[in-house]
Amino acid sequence: MPFCPKCRSEYKEGMRICPECDVELVEELPEEEVEFVRWKVVRKLPNAMVGNMLKSLLESEGIRAEIRSLTIPWLDGVRSSWSEESWGELLVPEEQFEQAKEIVDEYMSHVGEGE
Repeated sequence: MPFCPKCRSEYKEGMRICPECDVELVEELPEEEVEFVRWKVVRKLPNAMVGNMLKSLLESEGIRAEIRSLTIPWLDGVRSSWSEESWGELLVPEEQFEQAKEIVDEYMSHVGEGE
């Protein structure tokens, strides 16, 4: 059976191009590379909007970023720990932490929330 090397979907014999990705199918998929990332918290987040804004800012600077919510969505935003005061955390790979912190701190200082 042919496979799409991009989306990894399997197709019926005779198919030559993945209809989703528009790439040529292959007979077997290459091994997936697993990347280990050590994440570090750059900033606590007051809400999802600020988190997404800062994530976009870092990504525009070529820094990989993720958001970790500390709330329980199906309980209408109840925090997962009573000791947590923030909505979530902005995470970056450890090796990009210093650059990311500098960018975020500078940005936040211009909007009146700098440290």
